Amino acid sequence: MKRAPIALPLLCLCLAACQPAQNDSWFPLVEGAAQVYAVKVESEESPPPEEWTLSVQGAQTVNDQAVMVRHHSAGVSYYLKSDELGVRRIATRTDIDNEPTPDKEPVWVLKAPYQVGTEWSTPTVPYLILRRNEHPRELRYTHRALMGWRIEAVDDEVTTATGTHKPCLRVVGRANLNLFTDPVNGFTDVPLTSREWYCKGRGLVKFEREETVPTGFLVGGVLRAEWVR
Repeated sequence: MKRAPIALPLLCLCLAACQPAQNDSWFPLVEGAAQVYAVKVESEESPPPEEWTLSVQGAQTVNDQAVMVRHHSAGVSYYLKSDELGVRRIATRTDIDNEPTPDKEPVWVLKAPYQVGTEWSTPTVPYLILRRNEHPRELRYTHRALMGWRIEAVDDEVTTATGTHKPCLRVVGRANLNLFTDPVNGFTDVPLTSREWYCKGRGLVKFEREETVPTGFLVGGVLRAEWVR
């Protein structure tokens, strides 16, 4: 059976749309700027590679807060507030909605201070794990977890099709889901791991998501995305 198309509304909030040399922050939000990411999923049911385009549409006001709107080519806009505390999402809107839907609590993308050891948490769902023989196959509709994030490095170097970028923050998120994987193992703590690299003046240039499961009732995978143009 084919894997459903990738639709990662929460995971994609991390993707920055920025433009080199116009902003020296870790997460530039410059109106009119855009980035294209090459996205590949490795699993038993790997879908074909695809591209995501993230573009910054401009400034708006939501609930009396000044935000920048970043649009994902999958049809979702993210309303982002950036200040000395960091960058967080306060609302989302799909292309078929007339108005944005506020988040109950801000969802952090990056939290200051930008130094090793800074931590925060966000809700997450399994994006890649599928049931083999049950419907709906996607677990993201029924399972949620709290992912803990930590800045693990501030001086990484990352090379993609757009060149070599440094210095870069390496941010790692970890969560666990207790899932019934097969009759032998029963319930197993399945790790969900995200890794993101934010480079100064560039924004997010690379990210990975790992959701690996034992062989049995479920199919897992690894998603990798890199900034290509």
